[in-house]
Amino acid sequence: MTDEKIVEVAKSFNIPVQDKRIYENEIEDYNYIIIRKGTLIENNCASYSRTINIIYVFDGEQKINDFQIINAFKKIGLVFKRMETDDVQVGNTNKWLDVNTYVFERAERNKESCQTT
Repeated sequence: MTDEKIVEVAKSFNIPVQDKRIYENEIEDYNYIIIRKGTLIENNCASYSRTINIIYVFDGEQKINDFQIINAFKKIGLVFKRMETDDVQVGNTNKWLDVNTYVFERAERNKESCQTT
């Protein structure tokens, strides 16, 4: 599946979606998704897998439950690996946001054939 399909699924939750990071002037509240490509792992000659991190940031109540997110991305072929939770402080304030990172994996191919030396 393509990066565009991953973005399409993320946007289906009707909250802001960005890749890598989101800036405060791009959001109305702290309820959004960030998509980041992660580690690229060589499985064998010309075969790789890459982690895809779906990062759901929210303030207070989690509006999209874990299984909605996991199932939506599994339906397009991503393989769910784990979920990690964290919280981040907003600037120099006493406000904290919840961050759930859903780690998925997908196959990627090397377009060049393997060379043996």
